[in-house]
Amino acid sequence: MKDSKKIDICGVFVDDLSKEGAVEKIFSLAKGKRGNLVVTVNSEFVMLARRNPRFSQILRKAELALADGGWVAFLKLILGGNARNRITGVDLVDLVCKQSAKRPVRIGFLGGFGSVAETVAKRQKIKYPGLNVVFFEAGDPSTNYDSKIRTKLARAGRIDVLFVAFGMGKQEFWMERNRNFANIGVFIGVGGAFDYLSGIKRRAPRLLQAIGLEWLWRLLMEPARIWRMRVLPAFFVLSLFFVISKKLKIS
Repeated sequence: MKDSKKIDICGVFVDDLSKEGAVEKIFSLAKGKRGNLVVTVNSEFVMLARRNPRFSQILRKAELALADGGWVAFLKLILGGNARNRITGVDLVDLVCKQSAKRPVRIGFLGGFGSVAETVAKRQKIKYPGLNVVFFEAGDPSTNYDSKIRTKLARAGRIDVLFVAFGMGKQEFWMERNRNFANIGVFIGVGGAFDYLSGIKRRAPRLLQAIGLEWLWRLLMEPARIWRMRVLPAFFVLSLFFVISKKLKIS
């Protein structure tokens, strides 16, 4: 599969792929060398990348960067992209599991709290009976836990696709730190996807998802998120000036 076009979103490059194209690219990466990274980019990712050079470098080095946030997906379109849909962590887990059930692909789930990863694994196996789940673990993104989780991953043998749900930043730093120490084809950071797939949290209605207001639903359901969402107004202003500057250069 040929490489996709990458679109610059305020310094973070995002692949211009449809959901179907993203899934096929993931399977292509899973067959190749181990240690490939997939990140799902939203506006908070972009703002963190601007503040943290190490995080920015991880996103830049990732083999696949997908437009998770609605505004990121919209910016990708107006800056020359063709694929219209956003690709959230929740959707990505479900799509990859659906297609994996028809292929000889070994799947793992890492992250969440308590038995959430196990619950997600069981639910996906019920939904897609042919799914081959070889690993599930709550884990811990701290460096002190690295050796323990590496041992557990090694016992599972080859894992073609590992979903990592430690939350923004933590999961990307963990994946970058551990990508060369386990026999894993693709690491995919999926944020809080396990909470929604396990049923612990309720996802926004489809209408709000479609018009890019899923963030508002999350804020209403979890008011404590307002602290991390404080960057959204700054991102809006930044992206407005970024688009204007790009258009002026073109003209």
